[in-house]
Amino acid sequence: MTMVLREELLKLQQKEIELIRLKTKKRELEEEKEELLSKVEDLEKKIESAKLKLEEKRKQLRELKNFISYKKERIEELKRQKESAKDREEFKRILRLIAKSEDEIIKASQQITGVETEIEALKDAYVKVKEQFQPKIKELQENISDLNEEKAAVDKKIEKVISEIEQIKSSIPNGELEEFEKMKEKFNGLVFADISTGSCEGCGMTYSSAEFRELLHRLQPGKTKCPYCGRFIYKK
Repeated sequence: MTMVLREELLKLQQKEIELIRLKTKKRELEEEKEELLSKVEDLEKKIESAKLKLEEKRKQLRELKNFISYKKERIEELKRQKESAKDREEFKRILRLIAKSEDEIIKASQQITGVETEIEALKDAYVKVKEQFQPKIKELQENISDLNEEKAAVDKKIEKVISEIEQIKSSIPNGELEEFEKMKEKFNGLVFADISTGSCEGCGMTYSSAEFRELLHRLQPGKTKCPYCGRFIYKK
C-alpha cells in the first residue's frame, strides 16, 4: 500500500524548520550580545584600573600629609618635654627624638613632591583612558540595545510559530503525528523535500531533464516521492 501524507504535515514541517531557524537566530543574537558585553566589561575594567591607580596614589599622598602633621605635633610635644627635662641625658634624648622627627618630615616632604608628580601623570592617564574608551563603550551599549530589540522581535516570532505548530498538530490525528515523527528520524528531520532547483533537497540527487519533467507532471505533495531517497517531494 502506497503511503500518503496529508498536506498539513508539509505545513508542519515548514513551521518546525522555521522554528529551528528562529531559535538558531536567537542563540546567535545571545552569543553576539555576550561578546559585546564582554568587550564593554573589558573597557570598563581598563578605565576602573586607571581610576584605582590614581585613587591609591592620592591615598598615599593623604597618608604622607597625615604623617607630617603627626610628626609636627610630636615635635611640639617633645619641645614641651624638653623644657621640663630632669637631667642632661634626658635633654639630649629628647633633642635626638626631635631631630629624628624633623628628618622624617623632610623625607616625607620629598616623597610628597614625587607623589604629587605621579598623581598629575595618573590624572592625565585617567582622562585619556576615559576619552579613548567611553565613546567605544557607548557605541557597544547602543549595539547591545539594538540586539535586545531584535531578540525581542525574534521571541515574538518564536511564540507565534509555536502557536501555529500546536494549531496544525491539533488538526492531525495522533497516529499520523507519531508516524510523521518516525519518518523525521529516518530522514534526518526532512520528510518533505523541495525539488524546485531540479534536485532533491533531501538527498541532493540531481534529476535528469526527463525525470524532472515526469516528477513535476505527476507531483502531488504527500504522495509523490523522490525515486532515490524516498522522501515526499514538493515544489515551492
